[in-house]
Amino acid sequence: MLKEKTKNNKKEVSKNRRINAKLYPIYKMFSWDLLFFYSIEFLFYTITKKITASEVLIINGFYLLFRILGQIPAVAITDFLGKRKSIILGNTMLIFYMLILLFLPGAFSIILADLVFALGYDMKTIAESNLLYDSVSTKGGEGLYSKLDAKGGSWYYILDGVASLTAGYLFVINNYLPMIICLGFIIISTILSFGFKEIYEVEKKDREKHGLKNTLKEYNSDLKSSFKFILKSRRMKAYILFQIVFYSLISIIDTYHSDLLTDIGIPEEQFSMIFAVLTLIGGISLSLKKPIEKRFKNRTLSFISLMYIGACIVIGTIASLYTDQAIIPIILIMYAVQKVSTSIWYILEYKYLKNFTTENMRNKITFTYEFIGGIAASIFSILGGLLLEIINVENAFLIVGLFSLASMIIVLDYMRKRFGLKPEEYKKEDIEF
Repeated sequence: MLKEKTKNNKKEVSKNRRINAKLYPIYKMFSWDLLFFYSIEFLFYTITKKITASEVLIINGFYLLFRILGQIPAVAITDFLGKRKSIILGNTMLIFYMLILLFLPGAFSIILADLVFALGYDMKTIAESNLLYDSVSTKGGEGLYSKLDAKGGSWYYILDGVASLTAGYLFVINNYLPMIICLGFIIISTILSFGFKEIYEVEKKDREKHGLKNTLKEYNSDLKSSFKFILKSRRMKAYILFQIVFYSLISIIDTYHSDLLTDIGIPEEQFSMIFAVLTLIGGISLSLKKPIEKRFKNRTLSFISLMYIGACIVIGTIASLYTDQAIIPIILIMYAVQKVSTSIWYILEYKYLKNFTTENMRNKITFTYEFIGGIAASIFSILGGLLLEIINVENAFLIVGLFSLASMIIVLDYMRKRFGLKPEEYKKEDIEF
């Protein structure tokens, strides 16, 4: 009788895994991120919500902070509810996020919406990848995991390309139209998430074990041990200093991009087209990663960061000196240069972070790295917003670019003898946790 029950359970688990594996790529196509929104986000905030570019950056600072702090309760909730219910709850919170943006006025409504989004998005992204891995964690499952994940991602990019190209034109017709369509896709994602099956049910003893209090203790312990390692490791200190400067700069400039386009008179319907083309350039530029690494070797980070900062200074200088439409092509070329830099950085970032790490230390180091970077980016994003209260965006580009250049030169000089070395050139405390 027990054997029969075990056999039936195995059949049920196998069936549930197949259901999840078939559903996941379709689900990811609709749910990986917000469709029809990001290419018109700045326009919606400044035109429809009537907030300034400075306030957008300050709000973005709070959002970055929410994303970091939201990870702790998100992990606890996921462990308590299980992966399927967490995905459903996460998507439901994204529905509330969009409803808050649609119906509540002013800057405070965006901060409230971002708080809801941060927790919901952290929750669902933690649960999604783990549920897929549970569904393919059989012999040969790792290859299937990547295949299904990549399939869903490629379908999403096709859909996102169409959404990015059309969102600007829909915004001109009605400011709320792209937002309503975005809400529609979130609702579709939520409905699809009900189709997932839980592979490993959460037992009562596991709920008690993974409560919020215990999760907070675990994270506190991980932070302490990771900080001790980072303070001892010259390699990690150098890399985190680089991340603080570069990631904070990117967080500021992303908003400056939109504000400058508005300032130089780019029509609203062309906004989404420009960002769609830049996204395409970013994707194509990934093919340059290997040649750049081969050419610059341990100076790769110096090359991509100085290329980004150089473009920032060029934009600020050109836009400050000239006001006619002739500068638009130069500015867009510089935007493309920066997109190439960030696309390559986001691919290399975790590769360099996880060099010399073991499975045991990898998650701890990653969490601490993201925690420090997120706090720094949050602070500098707010400062970048306050700067726009004093000067125009053209001069802000130049000042932020020059300040970042001075900071990056100091950081790169510090990194020279501490990062990018051969394994035998590191001291034991630099690479051993």
